[in-house]
Amino acid sequence: MFLNELSKKESILFINLVKNLANVDKVFSEKEEQLISDYLEELSLNSSEVDSLPFDETLKALTSSTSRIQNIIYFELVGLALVDGLYSEEETAFLSKIANTFNINEGKQTSFLNFFKDVKALYEITVIDYESKISELKTRISELLV
Repeated sequence: MFLNELSKKESILFINLVKNLANVDKVFSEKEEQLISDYLEELSLNSSEVDSLPFDETLKALTSSTSRIQNIIYFELVGLALVDGLYSEEETAFLSKIANTFNINEGKQTSFLNFFKDVKALYEITVIDYESKISELKTRISELLV
């Protein structure tokens, strides 16, 4: 949703985090491979442009990014981790380390998580006024990313 705000360097580092997250549970599924392909396309990157970096090195490189960029990256990773409906212990530890490195407090972490729960709930029910709810969710996430 907000990945277009990342610089090319940040985009490459983000892809490294996505790959790390996809492999954190030691299982790399076709769905995860497709998501990486989708991210590469969204970020206008070729897989040949993305050098694999260790997790800690990737995080260190992103500490110089703005807090908004760090929030966007964390937000996107939370969404990716929840694609199957829940966090594994490994994913929780992975995201916790990123949140600590980026100084994202527990309140904001919970807000990001709740955002995705609200989006999921929105798609599970039929609501007459769904457009205003979607608009409200967009406003909430824009405010959280500041």
